[in-house]
Amino acid sequence: MELQSAIRDRRSIRKYKPEEPPKEILEKILEDGLWAPSNMNVQPWHFVVVRGEKREELLSVISRSGQSILPKLERIFAEKPKVIKFTLEFFHDLGKAPILIFCFGPGEYKDPPPGLTPEELRIFNVDRTTNQQSVAAAIQNILLSAHEAGLGTCWMTGPLHVAEEISELLGVTNKELVGVITLGYPDQSPPSPPRKPGRVDWIGF
Repeated sequence: MELQSAIRDRRSIRKYKPEEPPKEILEKILEDGLWAPSNMNVQPWHFVVVRGEKREELLSVISRSGQSILPKLERIFAEKPKVIKFTLEFFHDLGKAPILIFCFGPGEYKDPPPGLTPEELRIFNVDRTTNQQSVAAAIQNILLSAHEAGLGTCWMTGPLHVAEEISELLGVTNKELVGVITLGYPDQSPPSPPRKPGRVDWIGF
């Protein structure tokens, strides 16, 4: 698959077939994620891949986070109630995706220590942002690699509202949840949403 095709044909999938992809395919996809660029090459990411009974435990927690994003859904999709309904339904069962990937960054940047000067706080926040950006780059690699393998994904940030409960269930400590990826064989073919204009400025051309 050509890179441009992978980028432009990838979709966020919210309905999956029950079949699980082979572990060797998942390993290749995660390996591609590890080859993402990162700030100063610190490679700050950590991924937890979940299936089976633990997935069901986590689903019960993640499903509650849908209500946390409801105000935002109602604001953005005020004229599209079906989108709101479908999104909340997705949070309820995650489209029956058989695989969940939990994406973490370093935990020492979750909360600033007390007593920081304004300059120290600025640096702290920049460090946290650059680590989150690095994890996000790895997530994009995973999405594109999964698409190339014939799998569907959906990058979720709503579960961040229940991040502490997720980390506790996974036994993950001193890390910050950045996103959750649902993964499996797609059972839908969503249309391509149009790109919004006016998002690029050119200077000196």
